[in-house]
Amino acid sequence: MNTPGVHNIAIVGGGLAGLAAAAALAGSGARITVYEARRRAGGRAASFEDPVAGGLIDACQHVAMGCCTNFLDLFRQAGLSETLRRDRTLWFIGPDNRRAACRPTRLLPAPLHLVPLLFGLQHFSLREKTSLALGMLRLARWRESAGSSRPTASTWLRAIGQPERVIGLFWQPVIESALGESIDLVDLAAARKVAVDAFLAHRNAADLFVPTETLGRLFGERLTTWLRGQGVTLETAAPVAGLDRGSTGEVTAVRLAGSSARCQAVILALPWRTAAKIAPDVVPAADERFVGSPITAVHLWFDRDCIDLPHAVLVGRVSQWVFRPVDAPPGYCQVVISASRGLLDGDRDRLRDTVVAELRSAFPAAREARLIDARIVTDPTAVLSVRPGVEAIRPLTKTAVSNLFLAGDWTATGWPSTMEGAVRSGRTAATAVASCLGLTCPAVTPDLSHGPLVRLAIGSHG
Repeated sequence: MNTPGVHNIAIVGGGLAGLAAAAALAGSGARITVYEARRRAGGRAASFEDPVAGGLIDACQHVAMGCCTNFLDLFRQAGLSETLRRDRTLWFIGPDNRRAACRPTRLLPAPLHLVPLLFGLQHFSLREKTSLALGMLRLARWRESAGSSRPTASTWLRAIGQPERVIGLFWQPVIESALGESIDLVDLAAARKVAVDAFLAHRNAADLFVPTETLGRLFGERLTTWLRGQGVTLETAAPVAGLDRGSTGEVTAVRLAGSSARCQAVILALPWRTAAKIAPDVVPAADERFVGSPITAVHLWFDRDCIDLPHAVLVGRVSQWVFRPVDAPPGYCQVVISASRGLLDGDRDRLRDTVVAELRSAFPAAREARLIDARIVTDPTAVLSVRPGVEAIRPLTKTAVSNLFLAGDWTATGWPSTMEGAVRSGRTAATAVASCLGLTCPAVTPDLSHGPLVRLAIGSHG
């Protein structure tokens, strides 16, 4: 419905980027409509009904960190902050099954707050811990040289003399979990961002924020209910087939099955392959630089609770992270493996058996537990692969079409393909739309501030 004097803004895609854009524009006075092809909003932050659990289970565990300022602000804006459990302790379980409860201190300024975390890694010698600390500082101070090729993280870490054990038992699980791509493929600049923003920059940067409700309920129900309360219209099971253009190229309407909806601006907040089908003239085609990276979640149901930690990094194993969700049924846990292409040659039975054996090795209570059921879920293009060269072709929010804007964690947000990147993209697109139509909306939330010691440690340019 068109109302005289009121701008109609169409947001195509009800994932995190689209929902964040809608939240930012909700108070602008415009009529906001979100079109989502699926029956439930949330995009890749989704859940599925499982007969064993008797309810919703997250397809893949999602977590945020203290450095994710826009994601956390969106939850504050929507009154959902209480649904995130804040954990300051990072648990590492070494190859010898020794546990390390690594917790940054609030008693020291950043980056010195990391000393207890880095030196609490029980599976490293003092020499390896010192090498790790120096390597992190060198990474934070790294700058790209004009005309030089962009190294991958593993190439650079070996070039500066990081021990293989430190690379394999710290850098690999941390970088791959944060970026969703193999350490042998990720751009060093992306790895540097992890080191600076997620660890060194602020005493709260490395805090984990773990949802205490399923993602399907959080995004598909609670966030969408709040948006509707703000006057946003959400149309689910409403795939957009295309865009109508005017004589000068601007978008005049979005095309649905058997109908169209006129609008003055469009935010295309879809995965890049889907967006390219709708607007091929503004979305880059996928090539060897613009590809996805897979993430695999192994869902396990035992006959009893056997994971006695809320989450843990399992180093030196196929398994990377294990989570015991707060609202999960007894005996359930989930193992997440990033950059999982070609994992164990695609043998799913072997993967299940390997993961179960690793859990039984790391958690004594699992040794006597009986496995009831297992499910393996892999998203082959879970995140945009942040390999060298991709930043040059990640598209900006603004396009050559004056009233068509892009959002999604694959756009040029300055962040890797994460929930924070998705929310930032949606908010950035919202501010661009507001500027185009003469509306007002909140600005993107800034990063955590860098104190003087951080600026000294990482260099004057941050």
